[in-house]
Amino acid sequence: MKTIPSPRRGLFSPRPKETYLRICCYGAGLIMLLALGIVGFLFLPGTTAVLLITAGIIVFLLVILYAEILRPIKHIRQFARRAAAGNTDILLESSEHASFGAFAESFDLIQDGVRQLLEKEQTANQQKREMIAALSHDIRNPATSIQVAAELMGMTEDSSKREKMRAIRQKAEQIHVLVSDLFTSTLDEADSLSVNPISFPGSRLAGIISQADYLGRARQSNIPDCVLRVDPARLAQVIDNIISNSYKYAGSAASLDISAETAGSTLMLVFRDDGPGVAPEELPLLCKRYYRGRTADTVSGFGLGLYISHTLVELMGGRLECANALPGFLVRIWLPLKKARHN
Repeated sequence: MKTIPSPRRGLFSPRPKETYLRICCYGAGLIMLLALGIVGFLFLPGTTAVLLITAGIIVFLLVILYAEILRPIKHIRQFARRAAAGNTDILLESSEHASFGAFAESFDLIQDGVRQLLEKEQTANQQKREMIAALSHDIRNPATSIQVAAELMGMTEDSSKREKMRAIRQKAEQIHVLVSDLFTSTLDEADSLSVNPISFPGSRLAGIISQADYLGRARQSNIPDCVLRVDPARLAQVIDNIISNSYKYAGSAASLDISAETAGSTLMLVFRDDGPGVAPEELPLLCKRYYRGRTADTVSGFGLGLYISHTLVELMGGRLECANALPGFLVRIWLPLKKARHN
């Protein structure tokens, strides 16, 4: 927020030069009107003289109307537009020469109140960012320790234990990514989320889905034989968000069907649950930052899951969209396939 200089310049602040010019103009107008009346009565017929003097009076009144009413209203409209744009550097100050002094004073009081609210909001947002940044740092350290410990414990000949340690290590890595994204989001830099696409076999998608399916209710169809061009860690984050949302909003007893098919140069994944869905007018808003639907009142969250997933899929060159399944709710994501090389 800008530092507000003091004293500030008002649109109706006293201007001696402008006041002097106004007096001179009005005086000149009266003198011309008087001269016009004298000339009319001395040299023109009576009816013509009356019409001429009436026209002069109308013109003079129109000039006064513009200078004392229309022009201040124009300034008030300009002030309102600047205030709506967040410019609190200009006050609509009243003065003894202003025709709208009371209105100007009222506008100043409103703007002072708005400025104080903006300052309080800025302070609260700064405190929130500092708190989340501190929490992000504190969570990241134990997540790293878990990841290292799981890697060491995975150095065993027991294949079952090795597989479990690998899953723990991947989840710890995902926590690390999520915390980093949360920290980035608090700094209003969500657009700086990064991806590192590599060649990724489609056959490994089943494993990512199984790890994200913490309730074990998802039914997967066969995934076509293909090679994707994605960031595996980010893709796991996206799938985890989608499945987690399905269980949160459709209910823990809900069923989830996941299908896959190639569509041109992409692989389309469809996640469909049998929950209540959302209102049609909310569908375009679901991937907006911090947006939470009307059905989310009883569910914990911050409105970042679909926003981050949508951003990550687009950064990987894909697309994400939400729709009602009637009944149910579905999320479609299109992931780019690796381009074949031609000799």
